[in-house]
Amino acid sequence: MYDRTLVITAFVAMWQCTTLANAQSIEGTYRGTLVCEKMPASPDILNAPLDVSVRGNSVLFARPLFNWNGTRVVGSELGTGTIDAEGKVHLTSSWYNGGIAVQGDYSGALTKTGGVFSGTQAWRGGQGNSGNRSCTAALVPAPQVQAGPKQ
Repeated sequence: MYDRTLVITAFVAMWQCTTLANAQSIEGTYRGTLVCEKMPASPDILNAPLDVSVRGNSVLFARPLFNWNGTRVVGSELGTGTIDAEGKVHLTSSWYNGGIAVQGDYSGALTKTGGVFSGTQAWRGGQGNSGNRSCTAALVPAPQVQAGPKQ
C-alpha cells in the first residue's frame, strides 16, 4: 500500500509546479488591436494598436488616445490589472482629455499564444454629457527583439 500522506504531498507539489509554470509561461509582452464602438461625436469606430505586458500577476497596457475625429494622437490610455494562474485578466484605466473623464473596465483571458478581453469605456463631460461604449481587444505575443552583434 502507498503511504497516503506521501501521495497527497506529491500531488500537491506537482499541482503547484504546474500552476507556477502556467503563470510564468504567460509572462511577456503582447500586441494587438483595441476596437471600440463609435462615440456620438466621432466619425467612426475606434481601431487602435494595443500593447500589453505581463509580469507575475500584474498586467500593464497602453494604447494611443486620438482627437475626436481620429486624425491626431493626443495622449495615451494607460491601464493596470491582474492575471490569475488560469489566465483570467481584469484591467482598469482612467484618463482625462478635453474636459472628458473616462473610466475603462475590461476582462478576458490570456495564454502564452495570445488572448482576448472586452469591456466598457464610460465617460462624463463638462457639460453633463455622459455615455459608454463597448470595446474588444485581441492579442498575440509580441515579436522578441534579438540583440544584434556589436559593431
